[in-house]
Amino acid sequence: MTRNSLVAATAALAFGAAGCAGTLKQVYTPAELREELAGRSGFPAADLVVPHDLPPAALARARSLVERARTDAEKVELLVKGMFDPAGFGLSADLSESTTTGAEALASGRGNCVALASVFIGLARAVGLDARYVDASVRVHETRYGEDGSTVQLGHISALVDTGNERISLDFAQMGRTQWYRQLDDLEAVAHFYNNRGFELVDLAREAGRPPDWSEAERLFRLAVLVKPEFARGWNNLGIAAARLGQRDEAVACYRKASALAPAMAAPHANLGAIHLQAGDLPAALAELTAAARLDPNGAHIQYSLAVVRLRSGDRDGALTALRRTLVLRSNFPGAQAMLERLSPGSPGDLGSGGG
Repeated sequence: MTRNSLVAATAALAFGAAGCAGTLKQVYTPAELREELAGRSGFPAADLVVPHDLPPAALARARSLVERARTDAEKVELLVKGMFDPAGFGLSADLSESTTTGAEALASGRGNCVALASVFIGLARAVGLDARYVDASVRVHETRYGEDGSTVQLGHISALVDTGNERISLDFAQMGRTQWYRQLDDLEAVAHFYNNRGFELVDLAREAGRPPDWSEAERLFRLAVLVKPEFARGWNNLGIAAARLGQRDEAVACYRKASALAPAMAAPHANLGAIHLQAGDLPAALAELTAAARLDPNGAHIQYSLAVVRLRSGDRDGALTALRRTLVLRSNFPGAQAMLERLSPGSPGDLGSGGG
């Protein structure tokens, strides 16, 4: 999509009611947010980030862009256009970009969903708009699966403006009209910032074929839950980092914390299942993976892990059912087809074998 078509599409999508809004969350000025984070016990001053804190020159330019606007809705449209107009801020949307602050996105001329939402919110609040971060993760694949079967949680963040008469939703990732969202307070938005940074650190290392720096990932995920202790995704991902660092008990505690905070989240159950499977505790692994499959019926990796556990538990028919479901969900799931052929009627099969 070209920059001009992105502007047009975003403006066209912006107006209208959007799904489940919930109650308004707390908004902080950059100074207030810095003070709040600095007061957190153990929070390193060097890591303190306010994503929507923008340079004074950018805020002044935003005010000039909307000086002739008659309504808040016109302000939103002018700001969005100005963000992507070469004569304005000249930004480009690039979802492959690493998560940055709004100020860093303005400096580089590009940003992903978190960065662009932060730019917009910083500009919008400077011109008097009631702009909030929103989590629209249900509209994209918020779950990423590791090669080892781990389930990582990554959020899709966007922005919303409440004019008093309507709520205007924005989506710089161009996923279509917003059907659902959850408003975030600024603290949870910062937690998403650190969580995404941790995920990207691991993901980029894997893409480059090198071992991830799990110690650094753990530090970033820990910052996310330090900022927002109720942030279930952060606890889930912190558990993955702890597991990779050999801290099994801490990993289990993190997964259980995530599950308690978000009972409908499948990821911590899937990850607990993987830990129990590695430890040879088949009943516990089966219980957790069954719970994960109930919460996420479309998780191919969960079905494959279920197949492995059922096979090792002596349930050949159950393993076949899970493998067939795996391949329906993802036809090229690694190892699933070979395992299915080995276990299908007429093949030798081996109840003691199986992937994983």
